[in-house]
Amino acid sequence: MNDNAQPSAPVDRLGLGVLDPEVCWELMNRATVGRVAFVDEGGPMVLPVIHAVIGRRVVFRSQPGGKLDTARMGGQVAFEVDGWEVADRTGWSVVARGTAQSAPEDAAELDALHLDTWLEPAGRGTWIEILVEEITGRHLGNVPA
Repeated sequence: MNDNAQPSAPVDRLGLGVLDPEVCWELMNRATVGRVAFVDEGGPMVLPVIHAVIGRRVVFRSQPGGKLDTARMGGQVAFEVDGWEVADRTGWSVVARGTAQSAPEDAAELDALHLDTWLEPAGRGTWIEILVEEITGRHLGNVPA
């Protein structure tokens, strides 16, 4: 056995590299646009949102509709961010799962973030927070820097 051998990086069953949770949080924090997945009218729905990471939670604003309804009920959601280089066939993906809640206690502090929403009505919406219970990530190619 070679004493100088480096431990191999963890991979999943498909051979994709597994990202450390701290790297997942860093990538989640750096991303501007993410996608929130929830159940709407009995079926799956995935919608893009402009978000921020505060501690170990994801926050974004929403106007009335499925996302806000899910949060008001304390529903389970998933949130994903990713990055890809199609020409190189490399990329990464991070998924957080947790419980959505509307109008977090620190909504006034969140207003001070001045989150740059792309749609003006969204910027006036109700804050939603995802209390993340699990975060995982995978990469194909080099570990994202």
